[in-house]
Amino acid sequence: MPATTFSHIDINLIGADDFSHTPIGRVVTWATTYGRYIMILTEIIVLLAFISRFSLDRRLTDLNEEISQKQAIIEANSDLEQRILTLQQKLTSLRTLVASQKAPLDSFQSIRTALPPDVYLDSLDVSDKSAKTAVIAGTTQGISVLLTNLKANPHFTDIQVGDISSKQAGGTQFDLTIQIGPDSSAPKKKP
Repeated sequence: MPATTFSHIDINLIGADDFSHTPIGRVVTWATTYGRYIMILTEIIVLLAFISRFSLDRRLTDLNEEISQKQAIIEANSDLEQRILTLQQKLTSLRTLVASQKAPLDSFQSIRTALPPDVYLDSLDVSDKSAKTAVIAGTTQGISVLLTNLKANPHFTDIQVGDISSKQAGGTQFDLTIQIGPDSSAPKKKP
């Protein structure tokens, strides 16, 4: 038997010309060309998202640690903050108290400067609008000088003499009620 030589035979079951023009052929051609590029691009995006997750997780961990540190600092300083707030409230109260004490202090100073040498105060109660005092005078001249000095002071608007009694050791005791003007710190204008 003679030896046969086989030549290379190509068999194409899908027609080259006819198949690429059919709708299924167009889909297959598109899927084998552009579809693979879309698949590769999608895989790259998925890999980038997977890789970026590590950096985002690290940033999230850093932020959580920073928040924890700042919370610890705030908790550690909460006692100091509370003490500062308490001190601020006390300072505000003191400022109000000092501002409201100016008028009684001025009234006290005015009454003290009006006292002649033989007259002294047994008791004194000074408020914003009035002063009540028990006065002991050695002489009637001392009473007269005291009343004259108080009436001459523009700080006082009304002076009333109350109970008058004689002391056994000599002298006279009486009560005074003094009405204080609206603004004790401002001097009155002279016409």
